[in-house]
Amino acid sequence: MTRLAFLLALLGSLFLGTTGGRAEETLPLRIGFQTGEVNVLLSHALKAGLFEANGLAVTLAQFPAGPAMLPALAAGEVDLAWMGEFPAVTGYANGLPIAILFMERIDATNVRLVVNPGAGIETPSDLRGKRVGVAIGSTSHYHLLRALAQAELKADDVRLVNLSPANMPPAYAAGQIDAAFVWEPNVGAMERQGAKPIASTRSLGMITGGVWVGRKPFVTGNPETVQRFLRAWDQAQTAYGSDPAAVRAAEAKRIGMDGPDFDRLVAGQNVAHPTFRQTLTADFLGAPGQEIDSRLMKHLQGIGAFLVAEKRIQALPADWTALFDTRPIQTALSGASK
Repeated sequence: MTRLAFLLALLGSLFLGTTGGRAEETLPLRIGFQTGEVNVLLSHALKAGLFEANGLAVTLAQFPAGPAMLPALAAGEVDLAWMGEFPAVTGYANGLPIAILFMERIDATNVRLVVNPGAGIETPSDLRGKRVGVAIGSTSHYHLLRALAQAELKADDVRLVNLSPANMPPAYAAGQIDAAFVWEPNVGAMERQGAKPIASTRSLGMITGGVWVGRKPFVTGNPETVQRFLRAWDQAQTAYGSDPAAVRAAEAKRIGMDGPDFDRLVAGQNVAHPTFRQTLTADFLGAPGQEIDSRLMKHLQGIGAFLVAEKRIQALPADWTALFDTRPIQTALSGASK
């Protein structure tokens, strides 16, 4: 081979490797992030550059809470979004083309009912006539109604004060509420002011957590982007299992807490992060073809009934099965096993 032919061949291989190789192409991804929640894995993945390492250029869109993401998803301004179960059901029931890809975490005690010790409240039965801070239509509202029902009380037996989670600690400090049902970090802020926890997701026999949802047109039209996201997420989970303190550092910094205080916050949540294989079991989204019988699906159907009763949505979805899309997880697991 002549020197010229060799150089031409080398340039050709470089050209094919840089422009023809999809694996080298950086793909854009717009993620919806809920600032009022604790999300250890997302903060770590961003700080550690896991998305970039997997060929993603992530744009983070910040929202105060899950419901605020729904218009952005409807407008196609966000591709994937982390949110609670309530906005996911609300958006789906209202016709948004979204699907839950996996349950990112399940919380046993993240959502807690806390009370002012000076208000004479020892158990939920003592809430009669008391001022209870709650975000109407949210998971904490759902929790509160369950607590009241178990105490043989109705919503009319208490004085509901509709507050955003961030406004509950100042309202508690000002003596404007006697109790509050909400999640971290705001429930912990009230406990540091002296509030006493008397009920939680676990004590009420409920489940709650966070889910990743995707716009269906984006998920089906950008399978490689979704797979790269899943790989980055799996790496974040693996890192958390190896060195929890190091992984928590980014989220602790974001919400302005030092390491030991943030460790106590996370311990108070009793959080579990299901693996992708656990996602495909009856305890979460269910095995392929059996999603309708999964624990999460039944939980979401209960939320749907609650939202209809509270007139937050007009009707239940006609087809619940399309709310889940585990095909990307199945693909990720298939690739990992090869």
